[in-house]
Parts: sequence; structure tokens; C-alpha cells
Amino acid sequence: MAVILLLLSAFEYPGHAGRSAAMIAGAAVPDGQHPFFLNPALCVTRSRLLAGACYSRPYGLPGLSWGRVSGAWSSGRLAAGAGFSALGLEHYGEQDAEVVFAGSPLPEVAVGLAVHALVISAVRGYGDVVPSVDAGACWQSGPVRIGAAGLRVNSPRWREGGELPTRLVVAGSWLPVDDLLLALDLSREGEDEDAAFGAEFRLVPQLGLRLGVGAAPFRYAAGVGAVVGPLGFDYAYQFHPQLKETHVLGLHAAWR
Repeated sequence: MAVILLLLSAFEYPGHAGRSAAMIAGAAVPDGQHPFFLNPALCVTRSRLLAGACYSRPYGLPGLSWGRVSGAWSSGRLAAGAGFSALGLEHYGEQDAEVVFAGSPLPEVAVGLAVHALVISAVRGYGDVVPSVDAGACWQSGPVRIGAAGLRVNSPRWREGGELPTRLVVAGSWLPVDDLLLALDLSREGEDEDAAFGAEFRLVPQLGLRLGVGAAPFRYAAGVGAVVGPLGFDYAYQFHPQLKETHVLGLHAAWR
């Protein structure tokens, strides 16, 4: 029974990183870390090489920690990346190893595919691994981007019977002026629907203030992002009404 309960809640932690850690929304927001958990089509970027790492202690729970590392290459028309994330609590662990492939068949359109190996380990030596597939697309016209993604489209099922539901996302972002980015994600996972709105305001090109609000459940986040040369730093504060607060720290680098 304990194993079944663990499987029912497996991979529920959203693991937001980069801009989306504070904006909550991000499936149509260009960011080197978003292809690994929001929309694989975003792997196509203007930067040739990208790398990132982030860490958090979800909801401040003692002993619970989460982190992700990722890296990607993009030519502007073709892109590929790899990432690894892990969540751990005493004798329980979740790991996600993935590869992402993306391309731009048209200058304004990008499509992508991500393949995951989801691994779970629990008490009494229990362990399982299942494959998972994400697919996504993104269209850009000037300051507007529209994205759509299906996450876990193969509905992965553990051998004990637990299933990870597919998550469908439709998203948009708008850059009305150079210093302001607005984003909206609408999603459905199983029978649950959600909406998230985020914004980033750049005080100067090297420093941005971010905030986000989610609807189901109501939650909010805020943070900052700073860039010095090819290196960047992200911090986000997230608040969940039942599970309380999470702090997310991240580092990234981009080389054109």
C-alpha cells in the first residue's frame, strides 16, 4: 500500500527553473531551461551553447531536496540537449534523465521532441523506470510567441498500476516593449485545469524583476534574474497555499 501511495504522487513537483521559476508561466518564453520541462520546441535558440543548474528545497520540508542540470546546443535551425533532475527524501527518490531534439522547418516555427527515462526508488528496495515523451511547437511573429505542448503524451504507467497523466499546454508570450515580457499558460492535466500568468520587467538590460500568479490552486511567485556577460543568476520565491514556500536558486550560461 505504501508503494502505491508513493506512485500516485510521483513526479508531482513541477520543477520550474529559469524564468518560469518566478513567472510560473513559460511554455512560450525563450529560456535555455524551459525545453526540459515545459516545451521541447524552445530548445531552438539564438545562443549556440547553453548550460544551466538549479536547486531548491521544495516547500521547506526537512530532508527534501530537488535539483536539475541541463545543457543544449542550437544552430538556429537544429538543436539538441540533455538534462537530469533528481528529487530525494530519505529512502525515496525520483530521477528524470532526458534528451531533447528540436528543429525549425520555417523561420517562424519550431518543433521539438523530448524523451525521458523516469526512475523511482522507494522503501524496501522498490524501484521502477518508465519512458515518457513530450512534444511541442512554437510560432513567433515579431514580439508575439504562441506555443503548444503535450507532456507525457504516452501516459507512462508504473508496473504497480499507477499512471502519470498527460499534461496539455497552450501558451503565449508578448514583448510589448523591450523591457517588459508578459506570458500566459493554460493547461490541463487529467481532469484538472490551470492558468498561470507571469511578467518580467527589466530595470536595466542586466537585471530583471519577475512575478507570477497561478489559478488552480491559487499560488504566486516572485524573483529576480541577473546577467553578467555569458553568466546569469536566477532566484525565485514560490508560495503554495497548502504546502507553503519554496526558494529556487539557479545559474546559467549562454554563448552565442
